[in-house]
Amino acid sequence: MELKTINAELLAKMFKQGTIELNKNKGIVDALNVFPVPDGDTGTNMSLTMNSAIEGLTKLNFDTVEEVSKSISKGSLMGARGNSGVILSQIFRGFAKGCKGKTELTSSDLCIAFKDAADTAYSAVLKPVEGTILTVIRKIADKSMEYVHEDVDLVDLMKLLIKKGEETLELTPEYLPVLKQAGVVDAGGKGLICIFKGCLDAMQGIESDLESLKLVESSDMPAQNIIHTEDIKFAYCTEFIIEGESMNGIKLRQIIEKMGDSMVFVQDDDLIKVHVHTNNPGLALEEALKFGSLKKVKIENMKDQHSTIIEGAHEAQNKDHLSTKSEKTASSELPYEDDYGFIGVAMGDGFVNIFKDLGIHGSITGGQTMNPSTEDFMKEIEKCPSKHIFIFPNNSNIIMAANQAKAISNKDVYVIPSKTMPQCITAMLEFDREKSADENYQAMVNSLEKVKTIQITYSVRNTTFNDLSIEKDDYLAVADGEIKGVGKAINDVILDAIKNTMDEDAEILSVYYGSDVTEEDAAAIVDLISEVYPDLEIDIYSGGQPIYYYVFSIE
Repeated sequence: MELKTINAELLAKMFKQGTIELNKNKGIVDALNVFPVPDGDTGTNMSLTMNSAIEGLTKLNFDTVEEVSKSISKGSLMGARGNSGVILSQIFRGFAKGCKGKTELTSSDLCIAFKDAADTAYSAVLKPVEGTILTVIRKIADKSMEYVHEDVDLVDLMKLLIKKGEETLELTPEYLPVLKQAGVVDAGGKGLICIFKGCLDAMQGIESDLESLKLVESSDMPAQNIIHTEDIKFAYCTEFIIEGESMNGIKLRQIIEKMGDSMVFVQDDDLIKVHVHTNNPGLALEEALKFGSLKKVKIENMKDQHSTIIEGAHEAQNKDHLSTKSEKTASSELPYEDDYGFIGVAMGDGFVNIFKDLGIHGSITGGQTMNPSTEDFMKEIEKCPSKHIFIFPNNSNIIMAANQAKAISNKDVYVIPSKTMPQCITAMLEFDREKSADENYQAMVNSLEKVKTIQITYSVRNTTFNDLSIEKDDYLAVADGEIKGVGKAINDVILDAIKNTMDEDAEILSVYYGSDVTEEDAAAIVDLISEVYPDLEIDIYSGGQPIYYYVFSIE
């Protein structure tokens, strides 16, 4: 039987099935990391983004494909994690543009929606790189436009587009030499193909159990464990969406933010999404109704939830989780200032404490394998009452999510494009309270070039990279996107990395040892480095970071 149109119900099933297929294959996507280090997280990031995207689809019924696509666009925007998740959210944003005003999609409509998806994703990236998910969606879109004026079976069309996507995916190493060197295809492109294959399954009547959508994130103890139930100031987690025309979002925001804390406020076209912790959820809803109609309301008693979580946490613990209890509760108690507020992404107890000492008010747990979402940034931004807010992503894969949060927020937000935690430390030391926000921003951005970061970890697979023969479990030193050392003896790898990274102007070496390294072992490493470089000033700190045995900062 031919499929000539896609209605709202089918489109919702397509996105759900696409999420299921991606979740099944997220480990494969994670493994397609250029460097063979244990931080491949593209599949996880895309899965978490998709789970956020379809959240509304599991709770509401939609009458038009426009409504479905708008829900997907908004959900993926707030849940976007990592560069791949942010780009995926932009693909869905463009797809929603193509669905505007549509009750159903014909084959021609679908072709146009894919074209809008590719165009929107490309325009959202400052410097698009070929050989990535962008190339895959662009080639799929180009292929779809060959059929834009034809009335074709939608299943046949989707098969053709997936075939084109797979062919493009196999060619990504030709576009991007770094993929060819690593012997892998682009991870984001692979994730996108998985989503499309799930969509095709739904179009052919294949549906999986929604329970398979769940991504289990293990932890040894919940963050809620460090506070007492009676300490929760605002008891009700209240979320709702308001729909209306020409709504005065600024006025509504001013009203709602006085009712509690942890507010997230997002306005897009004729919808406003509000999240707030309050003791008066009814009053918040009453005020919201003055601006439009309520589409989605969720109120949860956080005191009851907290008690339940704490009781259950003592029954089961997962010792394999990468983060520690204190990492999960990495929220600074520093009071915010009127003029300047600082938010940093931190991985490890030690780094959290160092950030706090430097004056960073809000810490977001994250880093490699734990990329925070756009919504995570939004929550911290909304909590900060300061006039000017500076964000330090501290990872190249998190910068886009931070910038997306900046674009959504109506506050004065500056994103310092820090790629490592040592860069954040250097930038904070550059801050001058007597200068303007713009002057501080420029000075902090310029300071990033003053520090070089080396991270010591291990290889997760056998490979060859830049003529280096790497075996599974070898120690690896990575600095500025390059492998600076590899071997089976960690001391040799460290010395090679420092030699290959440090220049003659280097004066200070800071050593941050991770959660798997003892203080004694770290001290021995410092002694070794001191023997080789007696004129170098060396400082040692407990970073507490997982995955990386050591993080070295050279200035």
